[in-house]
Amino acid sequence: MKDLQIAMIVFGVVLVLAVWLYNRAQEKRYRARQRREAEPPAASAPVEKTPAAGSESGASVRLPEERAEPSLSLPPADAGAPEPSFMDADLPLEPEATSAAGEVDLLLDVEEASMPAVPAEWGDGSVDCLVRIEFAEPVPVRVLREECREGTGRIDKPVQWLGLDERTGHWRTLLPDDPGSIKHLAVALQLVDRLGAVSAQTLSAFVEDMTRLAQRFVGRIEVPETAALLERAQELDAFCASVDLQLTLHVLPKNTAHLSGALLKPLLDRAGLRLEGERFVASNPDGSELFALICRSANAFPAERVAAMQLSELIFSLDVPRVAAGAQAFEHLLGFARQCAETLGGQLADAHRKPLPEATIAMIRSRIAELQSRMAERGILPGGVRALRLFA
Repeated sequence: MKDLQIAMIVFGVVLVLAVWLYNRAQEKRYRARQRREAEPPAASAPVEKTPAAGSESGASVRLPEERAEPSLSLPPADAGAPEPSFMDADLPLEPEATSAAGEVDLLLDVEEASMPAVPAEWGDGSVDCLVRIEFAEPVPVRVLREECREGTGRIDKPVQWLGLDERTGHWRTLLPDDPGSIKHLAVALQLVDRLGAVSAQTLSAFVEDMTRLAQRFVGRIEVPETAALLERAQELDAFCASVDLQLTLHVLPKNTAHLSGALLKPLLDRAGLRLEGERFVASNPDGSELFALICRSANAFPAERVAAMQLSELIFSLDVPRVAAGAQAFEHLLGFARQCAETLGGQLADAHRKPLPEATIAMIRSRIAELQSRMAERGILPGGVRALRLFA
């Protein structure tokens, strides 16, 4: 019984091998016939005509070759590259590289044309690590944001997501719940804020997340060199620290124990200061903040009940890098602070709560103009989008 089993196994192996060899031979015949049919007919040798007797020249005469007429038929398949079949066990598993003249990025099969420029105020090489990705096909924004959700916890600096609107050609901010899909993505990691410069760990984590995103959704990615970015972040942080002035002026009681909230409330209303949390904010016509006021009181009343307060001091603040035309903003703040001091029977004081002389006020004006001039020279317009990002 054992010998019979061995014989059957050997017979089966021989039968399979015979079938395989037969199929292989048939396939080779088919390919040879296909090559013969695909090859163009060999050009006939030029016909030389011997000159007749009495000809002036003994040189041979070559008849002109027939002109090939144009054809609309598709070119035949390359005879040297037969179609693969399941019998070709030695076919390469990876696609072969093409010639340099027709080089194609097999992983990122997208055009090499440069991407549209990103608005400098939202993402540029001077204040951001700007990573741009061009996907082979549009990808839903929600899917992209969800893919990076886990890595968000490793990033401790602001990140701006932008997508190119293919219809308008303009970049737009991408929120996590954006319903659209995008092909061009720009993600900007801010290098500096008021907490300091970006760390090497944060920058590395950001680049890793973006690289993985490009690989996951088949995209061509542009990543700046990280060592240069870290050096630039340190230099930018030092500059921002040198121009970061958050000015405060105080109005303190002069001849009384407290300032009257009842007298202050009409002044706030006439000046158009609006309540934001525990601050009263004066705004520019465009809605941006001009200066702010905090009312200190011994009472535990919320700010909306300022009229009932016994005020210990008023604190006016001006965030110099975040306001346009800082000198004018300071004059506006100073005028309103003086009005409050006169109406409430108080006096102007500096950050150390000492009376504020005119010489100090003149010095403050000069300092504001100097700092904002240095910012503008650096390409960071006071009160502009870039300044609002860096000084946040």
